[in-house]
Amino acid sequence: MGRELEELTEPKIDWREVLREFVKSTCSAKDASSWRRVNRRYLSGDVYMPTLIGERVGHLVIGIDTSGSVGGKELQEFLSEVQGIAKEVHPEKVDLIYWDGAVASHEEYTSNEVDGIANSTKPKGGGGTDPTCVMRYLKEKCINPEAIIMLTDGYIGDWGDEWNAPILWTICGGNNAYAPVGKTIHVKD
Repeated sequence: MGRELEELTEPKIDWREVLREFVKSTCSAKDASSWRRVNRRYLSGDVYMPTLIGERVGHLVIGIDTSGSVGGKELQEFLSEVQGIAKEVHPEKVDLIYWDGAVASHEEYTSNEVDGIANSTKPKGGGGTDPTCVMRYLKEKCINPEAIIMLTDGYIGDWGDEWNAPILWTICGGNNAYAPVGKTIHVKD
């Protein structure tokens, strides 16, 4: 019985899929039609039409923790996921923000440039850990994204509570912390 309970406590969710689903769920542009689900507005007249679905994200902010506790392996994993998300959901704009105790770097990418994010980015940082600096920076610069993804090792004291968009915290490195705001997923190797 003990082994069966142990298996139940092991998560079986693919964190990469959860990350991609979060981004896709924030899509606002209805730019493609799909027969996966028929448009119910026309069913009363016995007409079957496809529904419009969103395959693009307008504006996405990705915050990458570059504090001293984040190593090269985690940073490489973060950038791989940034590249994968950008290729899958084709955002109109990506603000890539490197942060530690303060915003260390801010890079902007348009829809034509997102395919090369991993090759052209220049990570900066290495100090303490304070994600509220990103929250303050977004307000100060009047950046209003459709979604925010924070990639971190989870060694955080203050998670912030006034984020201006839906936020997903992606925690790697074995830390079991949960953010009190937004959605949290844990990256398991």
